[in-house]
Amino acid sequence: MFPVQTALSLPSLDGAPVRDRAIVATLLYYDLFAFPLRADEVVRFAHGPAADAPWTARELPRGGLWWESRDGFWFLKGREQWIARRVELQTASARKLPRARKYARLLQLIPGVRFIGVTGSLAMESAVPEDDIDLLIVAAPDRLWLTRALVLSALLAWGVKRPDDARTAYPDLICANIFLSECDLQLPDENLFIAHELCQMLPLLGKATYRSFLHANAWIKNYLPQWQPTHAPFQDRPPWRRIQRAFELGFADPLGARLERELARRQLERIHGKHARGHNPNVKISPTQLRFHPRDLSDYVVNTFNARWNALACEQSSVVSDQ
Repeated sequence: MFPVQTALSLPSLDGAPVRDRAIVATLLYYDLFAFPLRADEVVRFAHGPAADAPWTARELPRGGLWWESRDGFWFLKGREQWIARRVELQTASARKLPRARKYARLLQLIPGVRFIGVTGSLAMESAVPEDDIDLLIVAAPDRLWLTRALVLSALLAWGVKRPDDARTAYPDLICANIFLSECDLQLPDENLFIAHELCQMLPLLGKATYRSFLHANAWIKNYLPQWQPTHAPFQDRPPWRRIQRAFELGFADPLGARLERELARRQLERIHGKHARGHNPNVKISPTQLRFHPRDLSDYVVNTFNARWNALACEQSSVVSDQ
């Protein structure tokens, strides 16, 4: 995820206009991932504080003291080598996205599933061929554990569930690693990395729930004030949703409540047992949210970005990669 990078020398941003600082901050963030941006992406993911008025891609300068552009991509000066890499990642991602859409359509039949979104590298079309497909799933209220059990069972039956082992490559397998209850959609980790992850998420299923999710996480505007969701082709099929609701009648209370409690007990025992053996220490569990992160990058990305930004924005004239 973090290719080896060489030292990057840039002029100090001290005294630079607000818009220039926002552009550099955005490009600097994505430089951590060796990922140049299209003009529309620079605008959508521009860091705050914003200029006095929103600005558009047509107002984005093609070059400046700190950045340049080529072949439709913007990047910090000296990083043009990442253009070819992004094209390769887009090609690999284009092969994975139809698979993600296919299984999102199928999963809308699973009782309790209210929303599905693609997260991680695939959401930004930056996946390598060896990557899996990360999904965030929103479950109906009071059906978090039951929905998770049914989703994982379906993925296992279809032969596409990512195994829980020590391998480093899971090409095209599906990892449903975040489950949220529809009654608690606000993520508690409010930082720059999580803001980017939420804004980059590609929604596939559950348009109304997605709107509620964005409302619950309105704090992302503190970090990315110009971001707006783009039009996404949701995979919802009304007839399939009606079938799902019929299935859900079989899990109505009191049976559904008993299953929820029993499945919560069994899954928690398994999770805590694996955690005690040192497996996946980044599990975050609450009564309404389950988040499994094999590699929790949040602290690393935020700390590394802040260090480089402070060096550039204050006095020094170089930003050094520490990969």
